Amino acid sequence: MRVLLKERKSSVLSPSTLKCLNGTPTLNPTAGCAHLCSYCYARGYSNYPGDGTIVLYTNLVEKLENELGRKRKVPEFVYFSPSCDAFQPIKEVLDTTYSLMAILLKKGIGVSFLTKGRIPDRFIALFKLHSNSVNAHIGITTLNRQIQKQIESHAATPGARLKNIRALTQIGILPEIRFDLLIPGLTDSADNLDPLLNILGKSGIKSVGLNYLFLRPIINRNIREGLGHTEAMAEISRAFCDNVDIRLLASKSRVKALNLDFRQKQYNRISLLAKQYGIKTYVCGYKNPDIAEDLTCSNIWQNNSDKKAFQYQLFSSQHSEITLSQSSNQD
Repeated sequence: MRVLLKERKSSVLSPSTLKCLNGTPTLNPTAGCAHLCSYCYARGYSNYPGDGTIVLYTNLVEKLENELGRKRKVPEFVYFSPSCDAFQPIKEVLDTTYSLMAILLKKGIGVSFLTKGRIPDRFIALFKLHSNSVNAHIGITTLNRQIQKQIESHAATPGARLKNIRALTQIGILPEIRFDLLIPGLTDSADNLDPLLNILGKSGIKSVGLNYLFLRPIINRNIREGLGHTEAMAEISRAFCDNVDIRLLASKSRVKALNLDFRQKQYNRISLLAKQYGIKTYVCGYKNPDIAEDLTCSNIWQNNSDKKAFQYQLFSSQHSEITLSQSSNQD
């Protein structure tokens, strides 16, 4: 992986255009991402430096401190990172991410993140000191290392992500789990999800978010490159034969989605499976505007900032839960 060093000219904290973040400041340590997930929409962005390259902004720490010093009112929390993963397996990136998160937390500003990377021990030690100010989301869809390598070639192993969950739970942070994105015929089967849900249930997880794969031209290309001429790719092609064109709840974002009936049936099937392990499921209106009205991230911080580690009782009140009536290798 080639790392290009560059100074950032624009603001470090950027208000999100995603309605589910409701104007929350976001922070991207890099342009591009070392994980190279095949379904990543950011690989189609105009500032994407190309596969095998990331741009690391060298002046982020200084700029962040200056921006916070000029603000009359600092944000309640900052989201890492809509266009990359904050925990990419590159020392320079991790060093920068750590410095940024430490600045925010020491100033009483919370951090929220979704990661498919390995969270190093020094971050866990930092989070332990500020457990009420950390909102962690872990993305995982399989325990099968071979499947994971096909779709998330350089992301952390399933075993490493389970270790993240255990480490966070041990310091009083119960992470939100995201089955995002589920791929029809590959990661949405009972054979794939049942052992994962079993482990999550035993780990104390009570809530899992569900979202299916959607296609843009760049995602379609990358999925085909990752899966090649496999039965899994053929299954995906069959599932998308009857696709629908929908607008995500973000400006100018249109995608090809699996048809509504398919998604509703599969979400309900997975909900039944999860219920066996004491886990509730929900979908977010951002990626499923034709199913759910509630937005996963909306108002989470506001409604949980005075509670210990974002307790799941409050998460469930914010999520659009799928109800029945509405319709292995780790390392």
